[in-house]
Amino acid sequence: MRLALVVEYDGADFHGSQLQEGVRTVQGELEGALSRIYGRHLRVAFASRTDAGVHALGQVAALDVEDELDPCTLQRALNFHTPVDIAIRKLQVARKGFDPRRDALNREYVYRLRDGEAPHPLYRSMEFYVRGPLDEGLMDETARQFVGSHDFASFAGPATPKDAATSRDVFDARVTRESDRLEIRIVANAFLHQQIRRMAAVLVEVGRGRMDRDEVAEMVGNPTKGTASKLLEPRGLCLMSIEYGPEGPFAGQPAYN
Repeated sequence: MRLALVVEYDGADFHGSQLQEGVRTVQGELEGALSRIYGRHLRVAFASRTDAGVHALGQVAALDVEDELDPCTLQRALNFHTPVDIAIRKLQVARKGFDPRRDALNREYVYRLRDGEAPHPLYRSMEFYVRGPLDEGLMDETARQFVGSHDFASFAGPATPKDAATSRDVFDARVTRESDRLEIRIVANAFLHQQIRRMAAVLVEVGRGRMDRDEVAEMVGNPTKGTASKLLEPRGLCLMSIEYGPEGPFAGQPAYN
């Protein structure tokens, strides 16, 4: 039986979502909880890979189980056995062969910033503080240049293979403000390594008046790896949701609600 899960986690104390030997990861904790429940090792696959320190509200995972433990019972058991910085928000039966990564239509990420008089200590692990006011209107106008099908090699991180395809479809990119808090929202079919954090860093430079829209347009129009060299910290980034078609799990509803 194929199962789909919506996983929320605070990434501050994780070395990313994917399993890595000798360090704490979301996959490692989740598979450890499953081992305690089933008495054997079960492999979990994630829809989107998040780096160390990156959070998730709507990460989607999938696994196969042989017995038909009631999904509600399994969800409660997982939330009992996982640590406090992980929660299973939804769990349901998926179609056979469901692939959370390849079947995804798009992924929504938000990068949160604060530009007030001083940082907010209570939110220090969830947002990035920028000293001095940012021009969110100019940042928003610049972000719209990312929308469409483009080669984003300029924003690719070092883990991107040299021969990897770097074209992506960005469906939405915008910057909004509420008081001294800004959100950079980007929705795309997929992302390159560190792409969003490098795009966010460029937008911050625009908001500070240190870069103009034409320079960003040049990065998009003439893709060259390493051009967007600045990188914002991972703590401001959160995977909000992943969308699937009508045959996928959680159809017709946001995965994180």
